[in-house]
Amino acid sequence: MADELKQVPVVANWIAFNDKEPWLATSEFPLFSDAHVTGEMVLGPYSFINTVAAGNLRPIKPAIILRYAMYKEWDYPNFQKTNSTLYHGGSPPEELAALASMAMGIRLRAGRSVRRFVPHGDPLGTPQEIGDQTEPIFFVPRAYTLPTVAKGQHSMDPLQILDSLPGLSPSKVNALVRAARLYQDGLWLAESEPELTWLLFVSAVESAANEWKRDSGSNIARLEISKPELYETLASHSDKRLLPLVADTFAESMGATKKFIDFCVAFMPDPPAERPAEWAQFSWELSIYRKAIELVYRYRSLALHDGRPFPAPMCSPPFADPSWKAPAERMISLGSHERGSTWMAKDIPFNLHCFEYITRSTIMRWWRSLLAENASGKVDQ
Repeated sequence: MADELKQVPVVANWIAFNDKEPWLATSEFPLFSDAHVTGEMVLGPYSFINTVAAGNLRPIKPAIILRYAMYKEWDYPNFQKTNSTLYHGGSPPEELAALASMAMGIRLRAGRSVRRFVPHGDPLGTPQEIGDQTEPIFFVPRAYTLPTVAKGQHSMDPLQILDSLPGLSPSKVNALVRAARLYQDGLWLAESEPELTWLLFVSAVESAANEWKRDSGSNIARLEISKPELYETLASHSDKRLLPLVADTFAESMGATKKFIDFCVAFMPDPPAERPAEWAQFSWELSIYRKAIELVYRYRSLALHDGRPFPAPMCSPPFADPSWKAPAERMISLGSHERGSTWMAKDIPFNLHCFEYITRSTIMRWWRSLLAENASGKVDQ
């Protein structure tokens, strides 16, 4: 029998706070960013404190101080077997940084603890340097591939959605954290390695899509749809253990392309609020949108399995006219010849900054749909 999935540390701690468990300690972590952040936010045991760093000329600075109040000790392992179900490569503060990054649409990365408060200790806290997280390395370009991430003002108001986390099931929270971590990494690499950012953004959507698809039928039902001939063979076999065994074994890989496309269509966002001239816009007509998403997933497969990076025009800074409210969403020329290769406009569905908007908005729409399900009286398991 599989182990019961536990909540990620930041949510387990939040639940302990809601249950009025005793306060254990508080640590402060800088959240580095290149964005101009406005406002502040307190959510359960976590405070997001604005450092008012907009005037700091450094490209990357501690824009937010995360005050992390601990009400639950982190679990100690029993070392009986490997268990990596909650692993995403980051610390608990990085979980919050990633979720905040996705909620706000900005680059955020948690640093190491700089101050600690304990019961009966100094009320002003004690300075400390604990942890191995350092200020992130960031390549500042002459022209941004993702201009909207760094430019303009970014309010902390969208962080309010994090308040929903304690009411979601561990599997859904885990999927959200994984998606957020992939999105977060994609943002930090976008200006230096945009080809990798494409892969990370697609994987972020897939992480959410995998969890969404689990709610849409049993593994056996999905095998019947995805592999009808295999299903018929196993269903008619005398050993009735084979069908559920095979269905469970290949549950994660069945219909990967369809799952990705269905998720993107089910939670298709509205066009951005600010757009370029009409002739530089991507068409948000459903049939065109679906074909574009299919093409993105094809390029992703070629990159992973054939070693061919995403097309160069999809990795370049978008054309921006000073009179437009936003840069071009797609390639504006009939074709492009770069690095010994040629691409026609029909094969370049949109620019990376447009897909960043799709990635974030699609995952956030799914997240909000989970809130709507809970509000309607459905119990999240």
